[in-house]
Amino acid sequence: MQLSPDPLNPATVPRLSDTTGIALAMAMTATHQLPLESGSPVQLPPQARGIFPLIDGVNTVADIAARLETRGVEADQFRDVWRKTVQALAHTGLLQFTQGRS
Repeated sequence: MQLSPDPLNPATVPRLSDTTGIALAMAMTATHQLPLESGSPVQLPPQARGIFPLIDGVNTVADIAARLETRGVEADQFRDVWRKTVQALAHTGLLQFTQGRS
């Protein structure tokens, strides 16, 4: 299933539905699972905990990657973790996307 706009496009703006990034980060368990009210927990990469607070509906994927790069997260590592996070949350409705600036 292809989401529109492309959640992996650097210009895409991710936003969270009915929660905050801090709340999601805090809800992750020690085994990197996110409990969901509507079903089984979702397994996430451990680094998702650091990404969630940066999702504010304003920052693009590129903005988030740049912020994490200042914390020592290389671009390839971010892309891998971001792809896995998007895939894990695709069916939950928690993560939505809008087209950002070009």
